[in-house]
Amino acid sequence: MKKLLHWYLGLNVYLQLAPFLLLYLAICFAFAPHNFVDDEERYIRFARNILHGFYSPPLPNIDLWNGPGYPLVVAPFLLLKLPLMAIRILNALMMYVSLVLVYKTIKLYAFQKTALICAILLGLYFPVYEKIPLILTECLTWFLISLIGYLFFKIGKEKKLSPKNIWLCAIAITFLVMTKVVFGYVIIAMLFISLILFLPPKFRSSAKKFTYIFALSFLLCVPYLGYTYSVTHKPFYWTNSGGWSLYNMSAPYANDWGDWKDNPQMLQNPNYKVFVDSLLKLHPMDRDAAYKAKAIENIKHYPKKYLLNCVANLGRMFFSYPFTDMEQDVKTYFTIIPNMFVLVFMVITLGLGIFYYKKLPQELIILLLFILIYLAGSTLVSAFRRMFYITMPFWTVFIAYVLTNIVSIKIKKD
Repeated sequence: MKKLLHWYLGLNVYLQLAPFLLLYLAICFAFAPHNFVDDEERYIRFARNILHGFYSPPLPNIDLWNGPGYPLVVAPFLLLKLPLMAIRILNALMMYVSLVLVYKTIKLYAFQKTALICAILLGLYFPVYEKIPLILTECLTWFLISLIGYLFFKIGKEKKLSPKNIWLCAIAITFLVMTKVVFGYVIIAMLFISLILFLPPKFRSSAKKFTYIFALSFLLCVPYLGYTYSVTHKPFYWTNSGGWSLYNMSAPYANDWGDWKDNPQMLQNPNYKVFVDSLLKLHPMDRDAAYKAKAIENIKHYPKKYLLNCVANLGRMFFSYPFTDMEQDVKTYFTIIPNMFVLVFMVITLGLGIFYYKKLPQELIILLLFILIYLAGSTLVSAFRRMFYITMPFWTVFIAYVLTNIVSIKIKKD
């Protein structure tokens, strides 16, 4: 057994983690749906739009429900007329490479065995398995967060600015924004935070590096914002899906927990029917504006209920509970059991990290703020568990750092 373990530890990390690639490929082939599910059809439609030379239809029937990041990944597969299974296999590859990136990130500050164990534990995080065989954004987002974390640590350890790594990191963040447009607001917040970090002398070196990164990221988003302006005639317009989500979240009704509801669900619900029915004939931008206006009105009139819905949102992000008018079953344990342990370690290591913040590397502090701002923003609108678990590569790195560099656990021998 010792010889086998010694042999395994001597392998290249790509071979050490290769069983996960086989597992992810097996999931793709075993569970790939025969028909489109969830939002798959929408991403395929956007990818076809790109191949036809446009992204959104013109006014008044614009469609900017999501950013162009994932459709840009899908488009080459459609151009080459490859089977949809090829896109699903790409998910498996991205998940596998993410494990390698997390391993390499942790190895920058910990022993090889620690890095390997953490990468294996991340690979065994099974709630994300449901997205691997689907043509959805979660696997790409998981990969991008892994890549950004690795580049942050590389850049943080460099004594001199590396234009190559700065650009790579900025491009990765931009692609993350194009995949999940909520990160567009995050990079603006992070740009201000990076500028503020020039004030403490010890942070100035890091502040300079990350100001460059977030400024470049925003500049790289300008072409998309320019495109949305040409389509909508509105500046700084990221998406027309925000109003719907905020309206759901602002629900002031008893026993309604602010979770996402689609159009048929709202039309069947007497609390929503009259208002939603009045918007059906509106064009997408006007409908989005009406949802936002009604949501803000609800929040102003019922702030305590909105706060309660935000608390429920945290429950959905971590434990996939509660949902309005939905019977719970044992499948909920699929999320509760692993995230119960994750949340405990998050709380412990966050507490230790705050108390011993001087021992945290500056790049990790900035990356932590980046993730926390994203999660805080996601809490304000209707959220699902996937909005949390896409950040698991970061939390693996953060928890590993605190438990290896700030505290140590030893078993006392008799």
